This record gives sequence, C-alpha cells and structure tokens, in this order.
Amino acid sequence: MKLRFLGLGSAFNPAMENTNAFFLSGNELYLLDCGESAFGRIYDLKVLNNCSRITVAITHLHCDHIGSLGSLISYCAIVLKKPIRVIHPLETVRSLLDLMGIVRSGYSWLPSLGPEKAEAVSFRPIEIEHVDNMRCYGYIVSDSEKTIYFSGDAKFIPPEVIDAFHKGEVDEIYQDSSLETGDHATHGSFKQMEESFAPEFRSRVYCIHLDKDYRETIRAAGFKVPEPEFGF
Repeated sequence: MKLRFLGLGSAFNPAMENTNAFFLSGNELYLLDCGESAFGRIYDLKVLNNCSRITVAITHLHCDHIGSLGSLISYCAIVLKKPIRVIHPLETVRSLLDLMGIVRSGYSWLPSLGPEKAEAVSFRPIEIEHVDNMRCYGYIVSDSEKTIYFSGDAKFIPPEVIDAFHKGEVDEIYQDSSLETGDHATHGSFKQMEESFAPEFRSRVYCIHLDKDYRETIRAAGFKVPEPEFGF
C-alpha cells in the first residue's frame, strides 16, 4: 500500500488543493476522501479507466473532504459503468448524496470494510474530535503488507493509534497538522506533533492538510510530508 496524494492543503489553502489520497490494490482503486478538487485530479491521472472497482472512504462531510464525491459517483455509474462503494460510519453521507441528486442505486454504502469478507484491504473507522457539530472519523487502513492511520481532520491523534504505532502495529501515521494554532483549534498542530513523537519515530509520521506551505520546516524536524501527484 503506497498512498499517493492529490493535494496537501487545508480547506483555506486551495493553492495546495484538497488533502485527498488514493492507492491501488491489484486492479481496484481506493480513495481517502473526495474533496472539491479530487474528482478532476483523479480524472486527469486516468486511473479510473484501468480499475475494476472504486472504493471511497469518507472521513467527514466538510466540502474539502466530500465536495466532488457526487461527480465521481455519477461518472463511474453513468460513463464508466463501474461499481463504486462509499465507506462512512453514518448514513448522513447517504442523506447528503440524496440532496445532491445522486440515486442510491448508483453506489453501495458501507459503514466500514473488514477482513471478514475476504477483502484485500480493510478500513476501520475511529471517531475523532474535529468540530462540535459533526461526527468525524479517521481510519486504520490495512492490507497484507502495511497498516496506516489516516486522520482526515482531527484535533489530535487518538491515544490508541499512538500506542499501536509504538508497538509496531501501525506502520505509518498521516496526521492533519497546522503550523498556526488558535484559541479554538479544530485541527492538529505541528507543535503537537513535535511533542508527541521523539525524533527516532518521526520518519514514519507524515504531516498533511497543511494550512500553509511549511514543508521545509516539517522535513527539518525529521517528519515526512507526501509528494503530491501534481507539482506545487
């Protein structure tokens, strides 16, 4: 499992586009979130044409994480005629798609995706704190070779994830990391990352969802930052 990123920005940093990622497993495509810029970018890469099925895991319903999901579903169902699955623990995602005019027969909804159905990849949602008016989730994603944690938007990394990381049960962490902090933070901070991980662990921790381009600072501290598929 190798995550490839369509963008690295926060909602208010459109210059770096939405922090949405994808990977391939065999001939199946898996996406982590599908924000406003995601469908156009995944379309440009032409990976939709060569896969047999598409699965999208949605962390929460803010626009930079779900904004073009309706277009992706419609394109897969109407143009490509390929099955597409949407993972989200709550049926609110279906209600939102209903309001977009996306018929439920055009996709399958799953609250999670586990190994019990002989799936090559599993997605286990973990509820996290982001905003008070919406339930939000990160995901533990596993295949036969690797297990990662992908935060979506989260004030902090859940203790169980950090514990699993230090035990070697989680190989990589991808965490929402803002350089600026405020009195009512809704995102994780880079300062928090420095406090949470000793230098010897930082090469397996990726800072994502950046509020500004501070990639040099991230790398200088020993953390990783993904290389986006499109240069910026």
